[in-house]
Amino acid sequence: MFVSITKDSFIAAERVHSIIPQDFIQFRRMKKMFQGDDVLSEGERRGRADASSQEEKLDEEFVKGSTSLIDITYGKSVETIIFMDSGHLILTCVEAKKIIDKVKKSRRGES
Repeated sequence: MFVSITKDSFIAAERVHSIIPQDFIQFRRMKKMFQGDDVLSEGERRGRADASSQEEKLDEEFVKGSTSLIDITYGKSVETIIFMDSGHLILTCVEAKKIIDKVKKSRRGES
């Protein structure tokens, strides 16, 4: 069943893997990684390229290479990141609590 996220955007509720709210610790890093502000490049420019950043770089390249970004914020600030089981990452301006409630309701079979 499809769930309305914004006025013109819908997602398949059974395909949602996880919903990441804005206060999640890695939220900012994921948002920057997919919006073009490369966190690791900034660190390397400052001269902090050590072994741990090399591991993070490999992780980031894996994530960016295996994930597609869908931005449905319509120019508003990102409030929630939705991971789909297909590898898609959806940026949305809707609060995580509202999305969680809609997905739970849809999975239970309520209208």
